[in-house]
Amino acid sequence: MTILEIIAGPAIGAVIGYCTNYIAVKMLFRPLKPVKIGNKTLPFTPGIIPKGQGRMARALGQAVGEHLLTKEDFEKMLLSEDIKNAVVDAVLQKIEKLKDTEASLEEFLSQYTGQEEYDLMRDKLEDYITEKITEGVENLDIGAIIVEEGTKEIKEKFKGGMLSMFLNDDLIQSVATPIGNKVDEYIKENGEEKIRPAVVAQLAAAENKSVAQWVEIFPVSDKKFRQIIENIYVKFVNEKAEELAEKFHVAEIVEGKINAMDVLELENLLLGIMKKELNAVVSLGAVIGFILGLLNIWI
Repeated sequence: MTILEIIAGPAIGAVIGYCTNYIAVKMLFRPLKPVKIGNKTLPFTPGIIPKGQGRMARALGQAVGEHLLTKEDFEKMLLSEDIKNAVVDAVLQKIEKLKDTEASLEEFLSQYTGQEEYDLMRDKLEDYITEKITEGVENLDIGAIIVEEGTKEIKEKFKGGMLSMFLNDDLIQSVATPIGNKVDEYIKENGEEKIRPAVVAQLAAAENKSVAQWVEIFPVSDKKFRQIIENIYVKFVNEKAEELAEKFHVAEIVEGKINAMDVLELENLLLGIMKKELNAVVSLGAVIGFILGLLNIWI
């Protein structure tokens, strides 16, 4: 057996192995569309990636959404120093601008909520404050306070006089108690009606103050204010990270992006990630073919 004959077998095996794996790798992406002869579609057309793009997109979306970007990962990302500082700085900048805002509180808030929504919120606030103040006044039991304090005052006023001999507690309370009951009844029936105008007036005064005035009313050092905002942000992320992660619909976004890609774009993306590995597969085919060629000589 000549040297040429010895080399020919492994060389042919290497070429066949290389070409086979090269074609197999190419068939991952090619052809891009089904190839038909008459009404028959040729097997393995289109390529594996174009044909399974939807399935691959769904699988990748689930992998990223369920395993690669979990609630813990999302929380860790939002609480990273860079993002946390960026959010806090943005809020502080907004608040700093408020110091120069001459618009009234109503004008400032209504531009974000709309006038109709703002009026609705103000009415609800009026109702809530009026209701709570009325409840508080009723719970004070002002009638009983009037009876108690009135009894003390009358006894003190007539102390040492002749009338004090006749003004015992029972007599005084027999007069004061009906008065106290009438006061309680009046508050229960008319308290809300009397309190509401005061609440409306105070809210109107608050609305007419400028935003700058409100900022001055609550002076807080920059360092303290920054800490407050940071604490609010951290608490919000800790409580809402899972809900936020779900609302981002990461799996659906990834799936949609891959499905929206042109096949050539997807090919370039995958080749950019796997080119070295795919070339290794092709080269491995040549190596295996060469080895089989050698074994064929010996066997």
